Formats: sequence, structure tokens, C-alpha cells
Amino acid sequence: MKKILYIAAIIAITNLQFSIAHAQQPDAIYKLLRHEWTVNTDGTSDYHYRHEVKILRNRALTAYADKGETFVVYNPDIEDLTINEVYTIREDGSRVEMPQNAFVYQLPSQCTDCGRFNHIRELAMIHTGMEYNCVIVVDYTIHRRYNLLNLTLPLVKECPIEQLEVSITMPTDMNLDVQLNNPGLFPFNPTVEQTTNTYTLKALNIAQNYNDAYMPEYSQVYPTLHFYNGTPEFTPAFDQNGLPEAKDAAYRQIQGHNDLDDIISVRNFVVDNIHLNDLPVAMLGYTHATATEVWRTGCGTATDKAVLLAAMLNQLKFNAHVTGDKMDEVGVIIDTNEYRLNVRYKTPLTIYGEAKDEMTTVNSKINHTTCNIDTLEDGFFHLTLAPIKESPRINSAKLAPTRTAPLASPLCDIDVHEEYTLPKGMKMVGAAVDRQLSFQGLGSVKINVKQKGKKLVVDRKLKLEKSLVTSADYPNYRCLIAIWQSTDNILLRSK
Repeated sequence: MKKILYIAAIIAITNLQFSIAHAQQPDAIYKLLRHEWTVNTDGTSDYHYRHEVKILRNRALTAYADKGETFVVYNPDIEDLTINEVYTIREDGSRVEMPQNAFVYQLPSQCTDCGRFNHIRELAMIHTGMEYNCVIVVDYTIHRRYNLLNLTLPLVKECPIEQLEVSITMPTDMNLDVQLNNPGLFPFNPTVEQTTNTYTLKALNIAQNYNDAYMPEYSQVYPTLHFYNGTPEFTPAFDQNGLPEAKDAAYRQIQGHNDLDDIISVRNFVVDNIHLNDLPVAMLGYTHATATEVWRTGCGTATDKAVLLAAMLNQLKFNAHVTGDKMDEVGVIIDTNEYRLNVRYKTPLTIYGEAKDEMTTVNSKINHTTCNIDTLEDGFFHLTLAPIKESPRINSAKLAPTRTAPLASPLCDIDVHEEYTLPKGMKMVGAAVDRQLSFQGLGSVKINVKQKGKKLVVDRKLKLEKSLVTSADYPNYRCLIAIWQSTDNILLRSK
């Protein structure tokens, strides 16, 4: 028994040390990161990219594989890629040019199940001459046979940036709108210069972002630059002759219980059966497929999937249309409400204008006649409590003691009473568990476990009231989650 506890303690300490090290030590540093857009008078545009990144730790090459290799995805039908230079400067100052056989042209992974996009190409540049403290230089230009810009650029990366340069140049007779969003959310002091046809942003010594599974949406935490010289024209291309194949499939999904269940069933069918390809719409020349094309090829962008879903629902006589900030949702008018459907995931319906953060409430009383019991050593056993599917999917063991970034948390109000029938002669080790903690405005937790004869009675309550946990609230939040998960397993012993 002591051996088991000792090993568990070592694992916990190792995970904690890893979390702290990962949060504090950068894997690499961008010595220079440059983005340049130029819109030409002949209706074309050019995008010039350059980075000079210094490798500090092995994880920069192995953990997320974007420093040892550089990937560029482009559309040969409307884009021409030119590699200006790629080389490595080693620590001793010597320069290693990348050989020709290290340039590999391939089909992007997101296009392998999507025949409509089999012409898209990805260039993988496999860097050579790498070692600690080397600097990898990548410089390329993409010439585009269109001149529309409608882009959002993240300004903080997974590694620190010593020098960031962004520039946008337009013809004098073309308008440019630029929005620097939420610079106050992150220590970020850029220098901005803007004239009638140019916009330049420069910044020095930008800290790295905090990248883990519990981060809120990027734009809620870090600054972004959104710029556009026009709005893409988008009109869902519903087929005049209808979609007989899709119409039949749509009718097979509906159960006829009520309208809301029916539209969810059709949406789930589209999510499950139409392959999602998240290519940027700019790479497709801001064009979208018809519902028939999406149906017959079985794949498309989020907007393409929204076009198909709206067409299927309209075939069923619903009033549906493509909507959303990114034109990747479907709105359905039922009575006087507009319901929004996500085409990426099977998320609940939302009513347009209402907050999307919803409190999940669970109240239940369950009698468990059987138990999942694991045998340990020396007459000890583990009883694993039944999982609560609404429980937040946050692992307290992976939460570092301190945190500088906000944390995204589900809202919930869980109140579960359970009774487990134990085998004869088996008792809970130690005294009854009675733990509770509450923080006003943040949440509360209460765990009560006691034995009554053969019955193990468990009461578990958890209430989380904030969907965005600040760094100030984080230590208290971490305590709530730790207590909630502390009794997932109950230690038992036979007489």
C-alpha cells in the first residue's frame, strides 16, 4: 500500500514540475517575425512572410513540430508560392542552406478526405543543420490573383517575439479598415503608423502566450489585428431544382416529435457525415460551394456545411438561412425566435441574442446495486464512483499552482445523491468524508461520504458560476476542482 501511494506521489510531483517548467521556459524565440501585405493596382496582391527563430530547447522541434519543419499551404489555382530563402545559422555563425530534397510538396492532411480540394498543396520545409541556439530563417512570398483582404492576425505566439513587424500597403484609391482588438488584455505596446494607403505596426519583446487545453477563445485573452479592404460577397446558392438526395436524407432524420428536435437531428447528420475542411476562405478566393456540390462531394468548409444544412432545412419547409460572424452558423426562425445551429459541433441550440454560456443543472438520486471495485494489496480495495457526465473536464492534477492567463470553465450546478451496496465485510478506510468550500461569486463544492451498514452513501455537489476565471480567482478555483475530484476513488478494506 505504501508503495502505491509513493508512486502516485512521484507521478503527481513530476506532473507539477513539468507544468511549472512549461509555463516559465520558452522553447524558442522569434528574433524577427514579419508579415507584409501589398495590394496591387492590377487586381492581384502579395503576401510576404519572414521569420528568424532561435531554438532553445528540444521541445521546439518535437512537441509541436513547427520549428523543425515549416508548412505553407496554398492554392495553385489562384496563388503562386516563391521561396526567397531558407537556411540555418548555427551557434558558431556558420550558415547551412536547406538542400532541394528537403522541400516536400504534399496534399494537406485536411484535404485527404475531401476530393473537391485535392488541388490544394502544402509545402513542407524540413530544416537542416539544427542544434541548440541555432537560428532558422524562412522567407517566402505568395502572389495571389485576387486583391480582397479580410483577415484577422493573432499578434501573440507560442514563443516570445523580440521584434514583430506588420505592414499593409494599398493603392491610393482603395480604402483600408484596420482594427487593433483588445491590446489591453496582454502586455503589448505597439507602435502604429497609418497613412491613406499604408498601415504599419511594430512591437518589441512580446511575451509568449499561455497555451493549454483550458484557455478561453484566443480573442478574449490576446490582441488581434483585423483588417479588410472590402467585404466578401456571399449569397447562399440554393439550387432552383432542389436537393432530392439531401431532401430524402433530411426526412429520414426527423422524428416528428417537435420542430427543435427535428432541426437538431438534421444538424447532427450534417456534422457527422460531411467532412469539415477548415481551409481559410481567402485561399479559396472567397468563394463557396453550392449545396449540391457539398452534398455530392461529402466535404466542405464550415460555410459550405452551413449552406447545405440551410438548404436541407428549407426542403423540410423550415425558414433557414446562413448567418454568424464567420458565416458558419444556420439560423432557423420558429414562431418569433431565431435559433442558431453550429455546423462544426453538436452544441445545444441557442436563441439569437442570448448568452451562449448556459448553466448545466443536475439533480439526481441513484441507488447502485453493483460496484466497480479494484483489488490493491494487503486486503485494500478501490471503489470507483460512477462518473458524472456533466462534471467539468478539467484535470486538477494538471493545474499549476499559479496561472497568469484566464481559464475557461463550464458553468454547472451538480447535486447528486448516490448509494452503493458494498460486498459483505468490506468497510471504508478512515472516518467519514465531509469537505466543503465556497467562494462568493465563483462557486462552491461539498463532498460527503459515509457508510451505513452495507451502504456507502455519497453526496456530491458542485456549483461553478464563472465561465472566465481570472488569474486572481484561479487559486480558489483550483481548490474547488481539487476537492471535487478528491473522492473519485474511495479506499476500502475487508475485515
